[in-house]
Amino acid sequence: MGKTTILTAENGTLTTAVRNLVHISTAAAAAAAAHVRVKRVEISQNGSTTLQMIRGAFSLQTAGTTVTATAVTPVNVSPLGGPASGLTGSTAPAGAAARTGVFATVNTTPTYVDHHTFDFANLNGYIWKPDPTEELWIPPSTIWTVRFFADPTTMTGWTISVVLDEN
Repeated sequence: MGKTTILTAENGTLTTAVRNLVHISTAAAAAAAAHVRVKRVEISQNGSTTLQMIRGAFSLQTAGTTVTATAVTPVNVSPLGGPASGLTGSTAPAGAAARTGVFATVNTTPTYVDHHTFDFANLNGYIWKPDPTEELWIPPSTIWTVRFFADPTTMTGWTISVVLDEN
């Protein structure tokens, strides 16, 4: 077990036909943040009072490059005051290792391998808190994303929080 970090972005706007909430590009083998475990994912939306069902996925991005995203660096929460995250916020999180970005605005020719799909009501939000034996391990030099399959009716007011264990 390494350090626990949280990647959080609030009140974001999604881009038509892109719909990526988070991109995490793990570091190369033997570097900080080469092995990242996803411990919790929360998604909520405050931009609408109209109910809509949302379909999404946790996916590996196997092709394409995120050209533009909002750079957000995970915050270290355990141990408090410990070393910084091995991941760094970047406007091009799929362009190099050990980068993170949220609310992508351009994703050129992406190809995904979905490994967890989910549905939720936008007014209720979504939380994924697996049993410890079911937590996702993202291996070195891998691009992992949380995305929606289709544009939601309201593209504004989205919040995403991902709790990570970095090794």
